Amino acid sequence: MKKVLFRFLLIAGILLNFQQIDAQRVALKGNLIDWATLSPNLAVEMRLNQKLSLDISATTHPFSFTIADMKATHVRLQPELRYWFNRPMARHFVGVGLLGGLYNVKFNKNFYEGDIFGVGVSYGYVFVLSRHWNLETTLGVGVARLRAFKYREDEQKPDTPNWYRWSPIPIRLGVTFSYIFK
Repeated sequence: MKKVLFRFLLIAGILLNFQQIDAQRVALKGNLIDWATLSPNLAVEMRLNQKLSLDISATTHPFSFTIADMKATHVRLQPELRYWFNRPMARHFVGVGLLGGLYNVKFNKNFYEGDIFGVGVSYGYVFVLSRHWNLETTLGVGVARLRAFKYREDEQKPDTPNWYRWSPIPIRLGVTFSYIFK
């Protein structure tokens, strides 16, 4: 999965060098659902051509607090290539995205410290609010590989990861405000 993420970012970088990005097609975004879960986030979306854009978002949850005997922290990076049916940053789109992240979860007396790599598809709709502001809704599903050091509270952390899973995941879930630079 690391090779796939690297290749995706490399191709995106090459496309950005060949495409002329004008200032009115770069947006700075924040996902309200992540902010509601106390996960600060920021995304940048760049128009690549008349039908494609690249969205790169970063999210973290650095705060550690207990809810029902569960603690969790995480950091994740999500690049997504989007195809727009109308024009970039307006109306319907479908996307193919990657997910990479690190997590640290304590559930009851079990600890999980590991990483996640995933791929998925998404659908979204962007409401144009004004010249500079958009509201985006997004829903996506995918599959991810989770790898972790799993151990109990009274045990020592293992030397190598000992817990592996493939799991279906919601790769995107968002209600996002965008500011488009003009």
